[in-house]
Amino acid sequence: MRDWSHLVPGWALFLTFLTFFVGIAVLGVLLLHGRARRTFSAEPKWLNLITHTIMITGTFYALLLALTAFSAYGTYTQAGLAVATEAADLSALYRTVSKHPEPARTQLQGLLHAHVDFMVDEAWPAYQRGHSADGELKAENNVHDVLLTFNPESAKDGQLNSLALAELEKWSEARQLRYTYTTAALPTTLWFALLFGALVVILLSCLIPTRTRRALMILVCAVATMISLLLFVVEGIDEPFRGSMIVSVDPYLKAGQTFN
Repeated sequence: MRDWSHLVPGWALFLTFLTFFVGIAVLGVLLLHGRARRTFSAEPKWLNLITHTIMITGTFYALLLALTAFSAYGTYTQAGLAVATEAADLSALYRTVSKHPEPARTQLQGLLHAHVDFMVDEAWPAYQRGHSADGELKAENNVHDVLLTFNPESAKDGQLNSLALAELEKWSEARQLRYTYTTAALPTTLWFALLFGALVVILLSCLIPTRTRRALMILVCAVATMISLLLFVVEGIDEPFRGSMIVSVDPYLKAGQTFN
């Protein structure tokens, strides 16, 4: 979705969707109901034809919307799992470096503490604004430098340092995987298809030859409301690190709590 959708709270975005599509439904009924009856009154099977057309169009649109929702939710779930994995690997690295002798232990612990604070206070807000977080690699590089320059005084210290390097590599891989989700988003073309398809379904529904305009208004507004709700949900989980349903930073907060 476009950047403007992230500038308003979730409830306001839902009301925007609802107002737009219900407004299109009301306008469509007012403009098309009477004209459709006059234009197609001579067609004896008009109800069957429009019903068949709506069923085909609605089915294809529902399939597109459902597949899009499943894809967006899958990405959203994987992003949350990537955050949890990264935080778990960071905690494992912290436990390992906490066994190092001084002064390396305090230095490494301080670097990891600072990294957690950076992710919570700076990185997550930057992601939510659609920006990259400058300095995210700083802690990883600094920890790597300390571990490489560490001079073990015993075989145990050497094994411990090798284990810490292995844990650092796991954390680095998890961080890179999580970072790929910070820019994940549905393509603009797909959003155009979803919005345009919604308009087509709503306007076709306005052509149903009901006896009263009020009955058609209720039916079409119900369709428009459901479409608004589903599109709002898709938009909310489209970009996992932005919008009203952002992936939680809680795994990092919990990891920081275990450091104390």
